[in-house]
Amino acid sequence: MSAVTTAMDANTSRYYWLGQIIFWGGYGLVNLVFMGLSGTMHPALALIFSLLSLLLACTSHWLRRLYKKYGQNLSLGKIFAHMVWLLPLLAIGVQLVLHLALYALLLTQPAMAENNSIQEISLGSVLGYSINTAIMLLLWSIVYLLRAELIRRRNAEVEYWRLQAELKARELNFLRGQINSHFLFNALNNLRALIREDAEAARQGLADLSTLLRGILQADTRPLVTLEEELAWVRGYLALEALQLDGRLQTEMDIDQQLLKNHVPPMLMQTLVENAIKHGIAARRKGGLLKISAQKLNEHSWQLCIENPPAETSSNHQGNGVGLTNLRERLRLAFGDDARFELQLQNPVKACVEMPL
Repeated sequence: MSAVTTAMDANTSRYYWLGQIIFWGGYGLVNLVFMGLSGTMHPALALIFSLLSLLLACTSHWLRRLYKKYGQNLSLGKIFAHMVWLLPLLAIGVQLVLHLALYALLLTQPAMAENNSIQEISLGSVLGYSINTAIMLLLWSIVYLLRAELIRRRNAEVEYWRLQAELKARELNFLRGQINSHFLFNALNNLRALIREDAEAARQGLADLSTLLRGILQADTRPLVTLEEELAWVRGYLALEALQLDGRLQTEMDIDQQLLKNHVPPMLMQTLVENAIKHGIAARRKGGLLKISAQKLNEHSWQLCIENPPAETSSNHQGNGVGLTNLRERLRLAFGDDARFELQLQNPVKACVEMPL
């Protein structure tokens, strides 16, 4: 059981006992008021009405335990069907105990019967008062069942959203693991090819990769990171790619500084940059310019865009689509319908992500 559910159950228990005191205490108080208005106020009689409230409180508490043990899996229709025979029996039982107390009171104080402080005990009085008692138990049961049903639905909703959050976290971890592995293999392949050409550059590349991976591992358990953190990783990635492309990669950044604290899914920008380099700039003999921009669209959203020149042949644009499919899914899990991704295969190729502020 989660901490939230435990706290909710504790609050429910406190409200239950408070409700018991208010409901049956109020019922006993009303009886005493009517007794005073009728001019039959007597300390012993007040004790009897207090006993009635206590008996009803105990009976209703027993009904609650019965419901928790057997009734929670029953429909409301079946519960009310059982109440048709159970509540009258309980009401008669309460009145029999109460009338026995009255009988004992009359034995000790016979003057109360002589001045009509207490009506004569009979089968009719037991049945008549039992009807009133059954009505009160029915009212209490209706109030309790309605509240129990509301609490049950609320707990079910809380549990549903807890499971949804847990599923969402697992999906994000899986997708993040996919993209991190993909990036790592690409970076290592680039460094392996660079070792034969420029050992010093390869060593610098390993240092950049080490720094980059350290940052990624720190964010691995976070569903969102700031744009500022993402930019730092992308700069490290661009440094690695620049070594591999040997001067064919130029970069230009236009970042609104007010957006640096906004959040994005980890490796979102890196996925777009990697896609732009792999299917655009790296597929051109002279390379090209990679533009990264982040600008506010309105009071509610902002846009991240990556621009690059197209590949020299259309076949170089083809890929397995795993990276962009992964990106769309991570956006959906992070922001729902509040985020949009658009890829324009024109000149320049433009990939834009719109996200909420």
